[in-house]
Amino acid sequence: MDIYFFGTYDCKADAKGRVKLPVTLLSQMTPIRNEGFVIKRSMYDNCLELYPMGEWNTVMKELNTKSRYEPENLEFIRKYTAGLRPVEIDSAGRLLIPKNLITTVGITKEVVLASINKNLEIWDKALYEESIKAPSEENAKLARKVMGNEKPKDDVS
Repeated sequence: MDIYFFGTYDCKADAKGRVKLPVTLLSQMTPIRNEGFVIKRSMYDNCLELYPMGEWNTVMKELNTKSRYEPENLEFIRKYTAGLRPVEIDSAGRLLIPKNLITTVGITKEVVLASINKNLEIWDKALYEESIKAPSEENAKLARKVMGNEKPKDDVS
């Protein structure tokens, strides 16, 4: 089942690394909650990534198409799956993040869960705010580069 998460949520982590998930997010997870989840370090940012098990299996199928006889492929897979752990959401709606992953990405008490289509990113709040802060022109250039096939209106060439 395809699930696309939406929303950005401010949460708190307790001393044991448990993050109480908001009701809105839990309701999005209802159809897949029993499948379980995996959590891993991001290769690109100082955050964690949470995948529903079904989505993670799709990612693994894609990775499995890569030749294991190519050193670059093995290096990528090793780095991409670094810190990978299965996790569950308990009956109280809490996600237990392993201590070593919390330490690795610098999560303190204030946490942000940010939806990225079929998975969630888990950030320390201060690091998340810093990562999304950019001058509006930089944001506009990034949006055009990623999403736009048209020339910007100010481009006369």
